[in-house]
Amino acid sequence: MFQKIQNLNLFRSVVLGVMLTAVMLYPVSAQTVAPDRGVYYGGSVVGGIEIDTAGLVKMTPKKTMEEVGKNLSKLLEPIPTDLNEKTPIRKISLKKLNAQICQTIEQQKEFSDAVRYLGGLTAIRYVVVVPEENDIILVGPSESWQADSYGNIVGKTSGQPVFRLEDLLTVFRAWNNQSRPSVITCSIDPTKDALAKIAQVNRQFPVVDRNNVHAFAAAQEAAYGTNVVTFQGVSEQSRFAMVLVIADYKMKQIGLGHIPSPIRNLPSYISLIGGSQQQINPRFWLTPEYGTITHDSKKLTWQLSEVKVKALTDNEYIDSRSNSHQSGGKPDRAAINWCSKMTANYNALSKADPIFGDLKNCMELAIVVALIRQEGLLEKAGCKLTAFEDTTFLKPAIYPIPKTVRSQATVAKNGRSFVVACGGVEVNPFITLQNIQLNSKIDTERTNLVKTTGDTWWSK
Repeated sequence: MFQKIQNLNLFRSVVLGVMLTAVMLYPVSAQTVAPDRGVYYGGSVVGGIEIDTAGLVKMTPKKTMEEVGKNLSKLLEPIPTDLNEKTPIRKISLKKLNAQICQTIEQQKEFSDAVRYLGGLTAIRYVVVVPEENDIILVGPSESWQADSYGNIVGKTSGQPVFRLEDLLTVFRAWNNQSRPSVITCSIDPTKDALAKIAQVNRQFPVVDRNNVHAFAAAQEAAYGTNVVTFQGVSEQSRFAMVLVIADYKMKQIGLGHIPSPIRNLPSYISLIGGSQQQINPRFWLTPEYGTITHDSKKLTWQLSEVKVKALTDNEYIDSRSNSHQSGGKPDRAAINWCSKMTANYNALSKADPIFGDLKNCMELAIVVALIRQEGLLEKAGCKLTAFEDTTFLKPAIYPIPKTVRSQATVAKNGRSFVVACGGVEVNPFITLQNIQLNSKIDTERTNLVKTTGDTWWSK
C-alpha cells in the first residue's frame, strides 16, 4: 500500500500553481487520490518562472499563469470554519499533524488543503516543547488562504504566502542525519569555459564606448552563454530548491530591468548606474538576517523574531590572466544602493510578488528546524514524527531540476556599461543559534502557549 502512496505526487503540484508549458489535466486513480478530486496539475512552473525539459530557467507567459490561477481557484477546498479567519495566534501540534498525515496515508486518501498549507500559518513566533504530551507546538499568526490571479497560495487578508508542509518536510529531512549541512545555498554562476571566452572578448574590445557598446554587450552575452545552477543542503528536486532559484532569478531580472519592478520604491539597478561606470559584473545574493532567539528558564519555550531578508553585493570581475572570479576593486556604489533599496522594500516586494514571500517562509522554516535539531527538542519532548522522518513512507512531489540560466547583457542608460549578473541565495541559521539568550519573561507566557482546544492538529 505504501509503495503506491509514494507515487501520489503528494502535494498535487497544483499547490504551487505549477504546470509544464500549458495547463494539463491528468486522470487520477482512486487508489492514489480521493475520488472527489479527479484531476491534478503536474509540471514545472513556480512564481511565473518555468523549468523546461532541459532544465533551463525562463519566464512564463502572463496568460499562462492567469490560466493556472483560474483553475487552481476552482480546485481549492472550502476552508474549515475555525481556520477561515485571521488570528495572531495559531497553534500547530506537530504530534497531531504527524498522526493526521499517517492516517491519511493509511486510508489512501489525498491530503487536505489545510494540511498542505499548514492551517494558513504565515509566521512562526514560538516553538514550544510539551514533554507531558510528547509534543512540539509551532505558534504564530495565520489566516484563510486563496489562489491569487497567478496561482500563488496567499493569505486572503495579507496577500502573503502561507507556509507549505512540503517545504517543512524538505528542510526537516535535510537536517535529519549526522552529516547534516550547515548551510543551504543556491548559486547561479558562469561555467569555466565561459570565463576563458569572456577574457578573450575583453581583449578584443580594449576600449568600449557608445560606438561599440552594443556589439561588446552582445559578444559578452554570447561568451557567458548559460550560467549553471547549483544547490547545497536541500534536494534539487524539491519545491524548496525551486523557490530559492526563482527568487534569485527574479531578483536579477528586476535589477537588470528585464522585467519591471512591481513596486515604485525599487528601481532597477541599471537605472542607478553613474556615467563613469563601464564594465560591471555585479554579484547579488539574498540571505536571511535572523533576530535574537530567546528561551524560558527550562529551555522548553523558544521565541523567534521576524526574519529580515537582505540583499547583498560583491564587486566582481573576470581576471583574464587566471580566467577566474576575483572580488575586490572599487565598491560598486550603484549595486550597494540597489541592494539597500531591495532590503528596505523586501516586505512590500513580497506582497507584490509572492515568490519573495515564499523565500522568506523557507528561511523561517530553516531556523525553526535548525533550532529543533540543535537543541534536541524532539528528544526533550519524547516526540516521534515518523511521517516527517521516514522517506519511504511519505515522499513530497518531485520537481524538474533547475540546471541553467541564460545570460542577458544589458546596456545601461549612460550608453557605456553592460551588465551580466550572477549570484545566489544563502541560508545559514546555525550562526544565529550560537547566540541564544535567556528571557525569563517567557516563563509567564508558557501557560497560554501550551493550552490547546479540541482534537484537531490546529488550535487557537
